[in-house]
Amino acid sequence: MKNVIVMVALVMVSPFIRGDFSCPDGTHASCLKEGDLICPSSTKCVAEDAICVDKQICGGSSNFVCESDYDEMRDDYKRVVEEYNELASENEDLRNVRLERKNCVINAASLKDAIRCVR
Repeated sequence: MKNVIVMVALVMVSPFIRGDFSCPDGTHASCLKEGDLICPSSTKCVAEDAICVDKQICGGSSNFVCESDYDEMRDDYKRVVEEYNELASENEDLRNVRLERKNCVINAASLKDAIRCVR
């Protein structure tokens, strides 16, 4: 009789020992590994180190800027500064050439010497 009681007790407790569980309607069970993320279908999973900003903040009339937009603008700014510096250097070189030619023409002793200055 004692064995029967133990058997009945084990049968009643066994579902709890096995770890049985149920899912809410419309969902499915899943086995996860350590580090796996669970994301509801109404959201997006992102990397743990991602910087997320509510889309209502970005692009509106507020004073906030999304980091991705800021990075793009910063890269564009750096590119424009590099282009400006190149053009400024070229302009300085052209001004120096023009000044040398001008001084050569001014100091030329003859028309032939002046023509040689500009060729």
